[in-house]
Amino acid sequence: MTLTQAAIIVILKTGTYPTTQKALNYYEQKQKFPIYPFVEVRKVQSDSNITDVQKTAKDQTFEIRFYMKYTRPEAVEEADRLATENEMLRVLEDEDIEPAGIIYFESKQWNTQIIDDTIYGSKSVLRFTFKDITSTSSSGLIGSGDQIELNSQATPLSIQILALTTRKGFSIDTHYTDDRRDVYDPNLLIEFGEFTITYEQTTVIKAIIDGLSAIGNTNNGKIIRGGVETNFSFHVGQTNTSGSYGEIERATTTFYATGTWV
Repeated sequence: MTLTQAAIIVILKTGTYPTTQKALNYYEQKQKFPIYPFVEVRKVQSDSNITDVQKTAKDQTFEIRFYMKYTRPEAVEEADRLATENEMLRVLEDEDIEPAGIIYFESKQWNTQIIDDTIYGSKSVLRFTFKDITSTSSSGLIGSGDQIELNSQATPLSIQILALTTRKGFSIDTHYTDDRRDVYDPNLLIEFGEFTITYEQTTVIKAIIDGLSAIGNTNNGKIIRGGVETNFSFHVGQTNTSGSYGEIERATTTFYATGTWV
């Protein structure tokens, strides 16, 4: 996904700003004779790519420059400035930029300077970095698209997968012949899969996982990987949680697929 200055302006225009800023003018280049208040959106750095054998990370950096002239008491103007900056930040964070749900990293930081030249006012600069990660081969699965859904035939609950480990297939027993050659025999078959999934813990998810685990019955759900949905009937196994002060608690649960459903 390549962002453009015009696309960012479209996003900014969706905001609800203080009355004094409703006539905001938006530009993609520096203004020589500006009419205040106004916003410049500039791409300040060429696209940067970091590529290895598996993935390509693409960085795009913009600056959103918000200029306003003070014509009222400074405390009033500053309140409007802060409200406008907060609203710009909100609409940027609320926008699910394509590909939807796959923004891997954004950094946003406002920096404000007082203008005391031909006019008295302020210039605020929001530096905005957008990182998109894609498969170098164009066919690899990106983990941000992985989800598990529970209660698919009732009230579905979708859980974003943060980490996933899958076990499937035969276990292999090793035997030896009299002349000490290895012989491999398939033994126990995991037909549909065991999925050990790490996710962000919430009170809603915890209540549902605990309930399904306590009942012990299978639950019809699905695994979504690479945009492909596979319906499974799950037993919910053990859950381990981890958390610390200042961090978001995570949980890891193993789901045992016993079959599929239609």
